[in-house]
Amino acid sequence: MRAANGLCPSVRRAATIVFLLVGLARTARAADSPWVYGIHWYGDPNGVVESMTGGKGIWSLETVETNSDVWWSAGWQRDYRFATMVARGHTLIVRIERNWGETVPYAGHLAQYLVDVQAAAQALAGVCHVWQIGNEMNLYSEWGGNALTPADYVDMYKQIRATIKAVPSALGEQIVLLGPVSPGDVISGVRHTEGNDYLGQMCDLLTASDLDGFAIHAYAAPWNDAGTSRNELLAGYLSQLAVIDSKGFGGKVVHLTEWNRRVDPLSDYNEAQSAQFLSGAFADLDAWNQRAGAHPISSACWFIYAYDSGTWANYSIEYLHGVGPGGANNDLWDAFQYACTLNLPTAGPTGGATLMYNATPAGANAARNATGVWTDSGTGNLAIDGVISAGSKWTSEGTVPPHWLQLDLGGLRNVTGFVVRHAGAGGEPSYFNTRTFHFETAPSTSGPWRVDTMVFNAASADSTARTYYQPQVLRHVRLYVTDPGIDNYARIAELEVYATTLPGDFDHDNDVDGADFQSLTLCLQGPGHTYVSGHYCRGRDLDSDADVDLADFAAFQSMFTGGSP
Repeated sequence: MRAANGLCPSVRRAATIVFLLVGLARTARAADSPWVYGIHWYGDPNGVVESMTGGKGIWSLETVETNSDVWWSAGWQRDYRFATMVARGHTLIVRIERNWGETVPYAGHLAQYLVDVQAAAQALAGVCHVWQIGNEMNLYSEWGGNALTPADYVDMYKQIRATIKAVPSALGEQIVLLGPVSPGDVISGVRHTEGNDYLGQMCDLLTASDLDGFAIHAYAAPWNDAGTSRNELLAGYLSQLAVIDSKGFGGKVVHLTEWNRRVDPLSDYNEAQSAQFLSGAFADLDAWNQRAGAHPISSACWFIYAYDSGTWANYSIEYLHGVGPGGANNDLWDAFQYACTLNLPTAGPTGGATLMYNATPAGANAARNATGVWTDSGTGNLAIDGVISAGSKWTSEGTVPPHWLQLDLGGLRNVTGFVVRHAGAGGEPSYFNTRTFHFETAPSTSGPWRVDTMVFNAASADSTARTYYQPQVLRHVRLYVTDPGIDNYARIAELEVYATTLPGDFDHDNDVDGADFQSLTLCLQGPGHTYVSGHYCRGRDLDSDADVDLADFAAFQSMFTGGSP
């Protein structure tokens, strides 16, 4: 989303420019914001953003145009607004583009644009080191009514990135983010490529050394209540993370540079829903960022803060602060202020290592013997009955995702991986197949959940298989669907969780208990007594050195459950 015109004339005061030029000279090296909070368009530096944040320096997505009105230029904004923002502790993410409707340059403009980008990077070297290249490239309107292909965008992104990274910033390494897609399905005349497809196609043309991170966008519809809107937003950014991770970029930083719930129609009730959505969504994002194995999001910039024109009034925190009753449950400004009191930190990726790879796992299907089955909606038992058909599948309700299917395997199992049979495996059309999901595990029914892999089923394949690099001792598993496919119904013909015998479970009853201990002690003869291959006691040799001694006893202790937990 973007503004259709420039800022109001009051933002062009020469006296303020002179004042801020002095401030720029005093700008010191500062760390990036330690908080997850962010806004889009700070606006007038005489505003009250810091009152809203409780004095916290937050992230702010700002737009620089190299070929538009002067008040969108790098130098003018640096002197009028950016230097003051940085001095107040805020961290800029600059979205740079050639002009409104030319988010990256047409071919004939590219050479000069690279010169202009270098000049902008030099002008902002003291106030910015995080950049977003372009905006929602899968929209016709962002490229003069034409379709910008992922290949053409990626080619220009690489050149623009190299130009920026050649200019040192006083704030640290130049971080150049891949531009965000417009999320959602194809819309004739509006969105020429489905959002996740465009993102995936860009990723296919890149390696880890080609980019520094990602900008993403996610939204909630104004006709849903606060709770439903939170789910819609969560599914929106998690589905994009599934694309990013499945393409091998789990170690890259991600910024959510636009998110919102439009207050439309404008009413006290509808703003109250957006206010509750705002504070709740920050809490949801923090919960995700704290989850083991999750790809965290470093900032979330609400679109928009500053009031610019009537077109954007229904989004603007600043505008809506003067409309309707106050309070964190009623007013967007107050809700943002309350969220900032929660002190939710920023988070970055921890390395992008994955526990799983694309292969069919070994062992037997332990899901068939699950002792507990839960879902957000629908009959989950139909997904573990061994029947793969259209008439025997878990089907969620058609509510806004995420949807989930959770299993208790009945005891600790040595899990090797899983297979998901989508709707197409049961004979239904492939467009019913799940598009994005992740597989989670936990020590108990209530968690805490660990994200073991994220999946983008780009080709809408009928089945998905993943195998652990090393088998995991697990009991509770969950399939978490963020993009069900053509509509909001999750359709899973079968969820198969494969396992081999649990180490130390000598009697194969899915636990390690006193009976197994008795079996171990029968063979506990010490390091001086070795057993030949095939001997009964070689099965009790847990460290594979041909004897059963105190080392094996110590290993057994670590596996002991005392019966089914």
